[in-house]
Amino acid sequence: MKILKIVLAILCLVTISNAAVDKNQKALNNIYEQVILKDSQKVLEDIKTLENEVSNNNEEKAKQAFKNFVKSWKSVQSVYILGDLNEDYIDTPRLIDIYHHGNEDIKIQLDRAIKSDDAPRIALFKNSLKSINALEYVLYTKDIKNKRVNELTLTIVKRIKSHLEDINNEYKALHKTFLSDLKKANGILINRLIQNTYKLKEWRIGDILGTSKKYKDNFDNKRGEYALSKNSSLAIGAILNTYKNVFNTKHYYDYGNYLEDLTHNKQVKVLRDSITKAISLNKKIKNDDFKDAKELYEVTNTIHVVLFLDLIEELSINAKIIDADGD
Repeated sequence: MKILKIVLAILCLVTISNAAVDKNQKALNNIYEQVILKDSQKVLEDIKTLENEVSNNNEEKAKQAFKNFVKSWKSVQSVYILGDLNEDYIDTPRLIDIYHHGNEDIKIQLDRAIKSDDAPRIALFKNSLKSINALEYVLYTKDIKNKRVNELTLTIVKRIKSHLEDINNEYKALHKTFLSDLKKANGILINRLIQNTYKLKEWRIGDILGTSKKYKDNFDNKRGEYALSKNSSLAIGAILNTYKNVFNTKHYYDYGNYLEDLTHNKQVKVLRDSITKAISLNKKIKNDDFKDAKELYEVTNTIHVVLFLDLIEELSINAKIIDADGD
């Protein structure tokens, strides 16, 4: 009888842990399909639309297309795990986006490129001159109906499109690879989210407010990620909505559901509520003026802390159980 009880107890543990593994795989697969793949496809569609509007010299439509592109690119960037799956793609985001990387003044270099008679590939010889940041500058300070400006703008758009095609294709190719090692997949996803929630609250909000160490007590709206086009708040909203799709959607079993089932931790609710509140607070920002965004900073800080400290501590304990019993 005693042996039977032990066997039954072991079978119960295996069943529970196997169920947890199934839920883990379901959540990870949903995030990969509904967020990562869907967003990488959307950003490709948006850059193609932008290319078309620039080609047709439609300045206002090109600016609207740029706004859409900013939103879809931030969604891709905020959960970018491709470099962890294939190291050849580690630096691809920096080829597209130079925000917070380097101290060069691309504006002066772009002005020089426009004035020169060099072929576009020579005039725009640096990767930074073919980035989304360079694209923002030429779209919002130059006349794309001007032949030279249009030519250089299209060169920038096409280079970005090429990188996005590579990202989209590689994500499609690595779908099964991502799910082949659930422990690694969890680590990749969580680590990337932790890094990017920090960048959200410190770079994209804290630097503007003067709450970051670098700019302590020195408020300046010009530090916004897209201050020139006034799309900084738009970018923040896209990032937050991506977090919502990862942790708190009604459309599929998401990573928040998985964490909730795994940890039974009330901090999952705190995380979800904070994301919802941050989205609401961000919508109150008008004309990219962050003067009243202190609460937004505090709430995004909560998102980062809950993810980085509370849930990771809980996950590290449960992960050991799953790894031992469920695989």
